[in-house]
Amino acid sequence: MDLKQFSFPKLSQFDIAFSTLKTNPDLLKEACDRGFYNGHTLYNELFSKLFFSGGELNFKKDLPEDFKNLATLYLKAFMMSFGPKHEEKEAICAMLLSELVEV
Repeated sequence: MDLKQFSFPKLSQFDIAFSTLKTNPDLLKEACDRGFYNGHTLYNELFSKLFFSGGELNFKKDLPEDFKNLATLYLKAFMMSFGPKHEEKEAICAMLLSELVEV
């Protein structure tokens, strides 16, 4: 799956602050296929750091702006959502981080 072609929902700041996003099965399958579910990658570690302590993202150069903006908003909302299992959040967010940032 090419995540740059994925149709991320358009989210408002309200949607992010009070997120009720559910796990997208296609994103979860892709994250599992890429080894991020119960993974021990740098991106899984980055997710944990961001989730528990916060931080800033060092975006990759030359990312399409639409993808960068929509994926980052989705990342924030999904990370803060109470619905998904933590392992699912970590897998999908780690996968998104691998597409968005340099570690």
